[in-house]
Amino acid sequence: MRDLLEHRRLVITITLLYLSQGIPIGIAMDAMPTLLRHDGAPLHALAFLPLVGLPWVVKFLWAPVVDNRWSPRIGRRRSWMLPMQTLVVLCLGSLAQIGMTVATAGWAVGLLAVASLASATQDIANDGMAAEHFGGDTLAKINAIQIAGVMIGFFGGGAGTLTLIGLFGQRAAFLALAAVPLASLVCVLWVLPRDADRARAKAEHDASLVRFAKRPRSWSLLSLALLSAMTAVSGFGLSKLFLNDAGWTLDAIGKLGMAGGIVTVVLGCGGGAWLVRRLGLWRAFTAGVSCAGAAALLWFAQAGGWLPVSPSWAWLCTVLGSLATGITSVSIMTAGMRFAGGSDQAGTDVTAVQSTRDLGELIASSTILSLTAKVGYTGGFLTGAALAVLAALIAMRLKRRESAYAVKGDDVLAS
Repeated sequence: MRDLLEHRRLVITITLLYLSQGIPIGIAMDAMPTLLRHDGAPLHALAFLPLVGLPWVVKFLWAPVVDNRWSPRIGRRRSWMLPMQTLVVLCLGSLAQIGMTVATAGWAVGLLAVASLASATQDIANDGMAAEHFGGDTLAKINAIQIAGVMIGFFGGGAGTLTLIGLFGQRAAFLALAAVPLASLVCVLWVLPRDADRARAKAEHDASLVRFAKRPRSWSLLSLALLSAMTAVSGFGLSKLFLNDAGWTLDAIGKLGMAGGIVTVVLGCGGGAWLVRRLGLWRAFTAGVSCAGAAALLWFAQAGGWLPVSPSWAWLCTVLGSLATGITSVSIMTAGMRFAGGSDQAGTDVTAVQSTRDLGELIASSTILSLTAKVGYTGGFLTGAALAVLAALIAMRLKRRESAYAVKGDDVLAS
């Protein structure tokens, strides 16, 4: 803890940046489907909403540009943080003015797409700054802050939005959310130390995706990133639509989601870090996807009528799903940060892992929503359970492969 206090100005800035990054995507992928469904939108019309997260999937395409291009006068990372955070504040402020209904859905999606693009680009700079400035045990703590911060932002933009709207209305809710990126913008301008944004000596080669792809075990890491995201959405987002159609109020759904967010951050992330340390990376990941599979099966039983749609079962499913999200996220990002720490293009390397993870989340979200529109909630939840089983099987296979590499002494991921 002392090491974080010694760099408290940098840590505060990084924390607020990670927190603000999760808000736009949380609104788009978690709150918006429920709000539009509540306003009468059909299920099939909601399947395209996860596409708002597309910039997070393809940001690897411009990650080398963020690493290589910047203004010496402004600073290597500030050159990207300042304009991107300004865009996020403007988009959320505009969303507060127009509201989010079926009639304004087109404008709302456009604003959130721009905010998502800005947040994804800023994330590259933030990850790069963290990897450049911290190392050793401190980097692991910063990685925990990253996961918790983005998740809190996501749950705040999702379940938090639903709760605030239920209490104060849409305008007040979106203005309150806009205050977070505004605070991070202030920190980047006046709190972030100048030496924290220093540039390293010019590397022998520019950052590039080709250099990442040529590193040993990079493709195994990407496979795990894809699977970790697919398990995280197995039943989590779909459950809110299921509860809405079962007659739950937006306020009740929002409170359940907020409670799940707390479990994710406190028990999922904290427990995930402990499991990685005690069991190793792959076993911890398997424990996480097992929780996801159990939650999906319980939702399946409720949708099929074998269990009652009661608060007790909903809470149990939410706790299991939240634990799964935290544990799998900690596992994959621990692997990603460890991998990137051995290179001189940390922003690009971490972004490649994150983009692959976001691709898995996007594919799973859209596929399950489309499938549910055709075969019902039982089919959607059962698919989520099957994805969790597949992820666990492949993770165990990857563990055996990485253990074999570790015997040779040339693997940085095996544990």
